[in-house]
This record gives sequence, structure tokens and C-alpha cells, in this order.
Amino acid sequence: MLTIQDNGHGIAEQDLPRIFDPFVTSTPVGKGTGLGLSMTEAIIRDHDGSIGAADAPEGGALFTVVLPSAKDAAGAG
Repeated sequence: MLTIQDNGHGIAEQDLPRIFDPFVTSTPVGKGTGLGLSMTEAIIRDHDGSIGAADAPEGGALFTVVLPSAKDAAGAG
């Protein structure tokens, strides 16, 4: 498990359910495509993992990535 937190403005509550959807972005028009988190989620899912996002209580965004251990992955095949 890996937790990453930034010190930005956080994630608006109304954006949380769609944050990993393609083309969803909070950046101004022309400054982002809205594909970064969607691609990140797909890569993590392809490795049998998961990613979650939250608005951190002390401010900023909080992302939690969970991936299987190498031991778990070796026994899966």
C-alpha cells in the first residue's frame, strides 16, 4: 500500500465520484486533458491493484494505491 498526499486545494466533494473518469479535469481549458488519473487507474487495475482518492482532512488530495505483493502475484499464475 502506498499513500500519496499533496498540499494543494484538495478534491471537491462533487468531483470525487468521477475523478478517475476519462476527460475529467479541474484545470483550465487547454491546460490538461483529464486523462492522467484515468490512465493511472487503468495501469494499476491491470496489475490487480486499486487506487482511491479522498480530500485530506488537513488539506490537499490523498491517493491510496494498493498492489498485490510479489509473493501474491507469483502464486496467482
